[in-house]
Amino acid sequence: MAKGLFKIYVGNLDYKVTEFSVRRLFEPYGEIEDIAMATDKESGKPRGFAIVMMRDHGEAKTAITGVKGRKLMGRDLVVNEAIKKKGSQKTEDSPGDAAASKPGEGPSAARSSTSSQDGQYRSRSSDQSRSGRSTAGSGQGGGSGRNPRRGGRNPRRG
Repeated sequence: MAKGLFKIYVGNLDYKVTEFSVRRLFEPYGEIEDIAMATDKESGKPRGFAIVMMRDHGEAKTAITGVKGRKLMGRDLVVNEAIKKKGSQKTEDSPGDAAASKPGEGPSAARSSTSSQDGQYRSRSSDQSRSGRSTAGSGQGGGSGRNPRRGGRNPRRG
């Protein structure tokens, strides 16, 4: 058995799918440590994917091959090993393993909160949007507030 949790991405879920139904799919393959159903932070609505966490890496790989291609509520499931999204960083509220999501989910994928013990995962851009402003170009950092492309001169004044 390898170190840490093995995380399995389960995508293309119907919005009515519950944690219980995902658990029933994976239980025949081994012990499930936790299931994180992704929800939108603002609305609380499901995002259509989940992360299944298993301790035994061998059982998890068997579960991926066993569940891949199956249907749940009429939808073909996308099942693969969850990988850390490029550019994401660990935050103070996310001890343990890194964030897991499917590549290509877009920047909003990292902003969803999950019900796992790993905490919340978010991108750096979500911190800026929450405060309503970006630190770049806002007069902070010792700049004069002038456009650096113009060299500080107004072209209309000559």
